[in-house]
Amino acid sequence: MSGHTTGFSIVVPPGWVRIPVGKGSRQAVTAVLDRTFAGIEDPRVAGLRRQLQTAITRQVRAAAAQSGVELYLPVERVHGVTVPASAIVSLPRLEPAEDPADVLLAVVARRPGAEVVEIGGAPAVRTLEHLAGSGAVGVGEEGAPARRQLTYYLAEAGAGARYAVVSASILEGPDDGGAAVADAVTELIDAMLTTFRWVRRGQEPERVQVPERQALEPAHVPVRAQAAASEEDAR
Repeated sequence: MSGHTTGFSIVVPPGWVRIPVGKGSRQAVTAVLDRTFAGIEDPRVAGLRRQLQTAITRQVRAAAAQSGVELYLPVERVHGVTVPASAIVSLPRLEPAEDPADVLLAVVARRPGAEVVEIGGAPAVRTLEHLAGSGAVGVGEEGAPARRQLTYYLAEAGAGARYAVVSASILEGPDDGGAAVADAVTELIDAMLTTFRWVRRGQEPERVQVPERQALEPAHVPVRAQAAASEEDAR
């Protein structure tokens, strides 16, 4: 049996969902909406559902524009607050002779503060950027909030190696509370990424322990979704 990688798995925290980018995205968004509004008897539900559908669909399209294959979103509130974050997984195509390990070395060379880490026995690079907000941010005001851009570059070890990029955007509020929330979300996504595993044909996704006292749900992502992502966009 071939040893080439056919996908990867990531453990998803409670309250987060995995949405495929491309084929299956509309069904996944509908399932999220059904679960979110199940059992709620309120005349405002229809309007709220449309708003959430529009917001998620917009993020799916943005992920497709970044050649993403999977989108990870928090859909449940924590202590009454919506978690301001999203993560996109992409699988950049490499030239046949291109070594993913060399790509990682190039990332380290050109990005100050890049950290070399090991995830699941394979090399990876972690970068974290703090991006300042622009203009006034509020209802009816133009501007962009401050955010953190947490990115992982992952390379499979061995022959037939693959390369993945996980890019997470975390909004940061202007007050001390906003920074604390961003710190917690950054730690959560770091914990999520410790569970990233390449999956080979015929192999079951590995059950991974994470440094969080939470029950997590494994999500297996086929690499074949990479091609589908460029063929079908959410509508």
